[in-house]
Amino acid sequence: MEDKNNYKELATIAKDFSLLYIEDNPGLQKQASKIFNKFFPKVLVAQDGEEGLNLYKKYSPDIVVSDIKMPKMSGLEMAKKIKEIDNDARIIITSAFDEKEYLLESIDIGVTKYLKKPIPLNELIGTLINVINTLNEDKDKRLFEHYTKDAFEYQDHILIFIEHDKSLMANKKCLEFFAQENPKVFREFFENFSKLLLPHENFLYEKDGKNWLETIKEKSGNLFNVKLKDSKGENRHFVLKATKIPDRDDCYILSFDDITELGLLDEENSNLSEEQRKEEDNIRMISLLHVIKRNKTKIRLYNSYKGLSISNTGTIEEVMSDHINVKTTYLQQRAVHLEKKTTIESELFPKALECNLENVNFQTQTIALNKFLFVPYLPSMQKHVRVMPEATSEIEVYFNTMKSPINIQMLDISVDGCNLSFESLPAGLKEENELSTKVKLGSNTSPLELDIKAQVLSIKEYKNEFRAIVTYKLETKKKKLLVDYIAKRQMALIREFKGLENAK
Repeated sequence: MEDKNNYKELATIAKDFSLLYIEDNPGLQKQASKIFNKFFPKVLVAQDGEEGLNLYKKYSPDIVVSDIKMPKMSGLEMAKKIKEIDNDARIIITSAFDEKEYLLESIDIGVTKYLKKPIPLNELIGTLINVINTLNEDKDKRLFEHYTKDAFEYQDHILIFIEHDKSLMANKKCLEFFAQENPKVFREFFENFSKLLLPHENFLYEKDGKNWLETIKEKSGNLFNVKLKDSKGENRHFVLKATKIPDRDDCYILSFDDITELGLLDEENSNLSEEQRKEEDNIRMISLLHVIKRNKTKIRLYNSYKGLSISNTGTIEEVMSDHINVKTTYLQQRAVHLEKKTTIESELFPKALECNLENVNFQTQTIALNKFLFVPYLPSMQKHVRVMPEATSEIEVYFNTMKSPINIQMLDISVDGCNLSFESLPAGLKEENELSTKVKLGSNTSPLELDIKAQVLSIKEYKNEFRAIVTYKLETKKKKLLVDYIAKRQMALIREFKGLENAK
């Protein structure tokens, strides 16, 4: 049954292949040719190695089956000459001799298989099946490589394939942009590529002795803004991504996506109205979100719970004109759900992006966000943990040696400052003024009491209140006491948030 299955398989897979058979024994040649013709649509037959080589040169058959000892030219000598023409040629050597030197020479030449006569038919059929399967695998591999090369070559992005910081290949778009004749010339050009990365705020370029290639390798898969001049001397804005090639040591594909049309290199137009500026920002922001989604790059979401920072990564699943869908962790979903908004950071954004919550889907771990607004602060730049004190905490503020009679609330506190809410401002209080404060933190039974001299950093007016950020530098003892309090308060808030999460 197995033999019949093998015959059927060979008849199926051999129909697109040709075979050259070389044998000087007329009886054996006739018998074997009859078998080969049952399976292969084209079978060439030769009497000796010299005739076989000439037929190979003329027709380039897919498979060669040859005896060793023949007049004019031996099978091994012919095989060697065929391998000089095509090193990938599939050659099966048959021999009535079981001599090691023949076998070793066959291995040195690179023949595919060495079969001892008389050859059982099932062994010959099995060998031909294996040879054809490897031919098909090679054909598929060449086809894949051909289309991969085509895809690489004609991408609309600039693509550079590097290994050990050397350019191995550059696509057509790259050569045209930098006016380089061919990939070989570009290899030399790429050695000074760092000089082409132009300085620009928050962009990637060579600075402070930090190699740009090392930077992108350390953050493989991240996106970087870069500024380059084209062959005409015009500045262009690209998004750069380095993708690591699996199973290859220090190999990357560098992809440069041109987003110059977004106008992010231009100075902000002061002639635009506030409404026009918001509309322009929205167009740029939507375009950048599309770039992030297309590159499957992670963003980072920031929320807070009573001052406690909650941050996790997410991916953009969908970008629409008025909202985006983001997939993130369940913990972050809960935080967004509680705060009804979130702040997003990405390497591509010129600023952080504040978004309102439209809806949340806990089953798919996605949130829909809308009403986007670029904000000037970056949550990732926050140096110290900030926490909201307990409701029992109090603060007294003394300005110009006078205690303020106005009701004041601590919104949050850190080791270097606190955020205060005033019903109305004490007379004459403004930014950079010095204050004296008496702070009581924690429970009424064992509060932490500190006298702190502070300075007003900023004051903002809201509908029903004024908010002031004050900063201070504490002496070592007071700082340690405050650090201990904030650490304990932070753990309490984490437990409280986890309780809300579990309660849902």
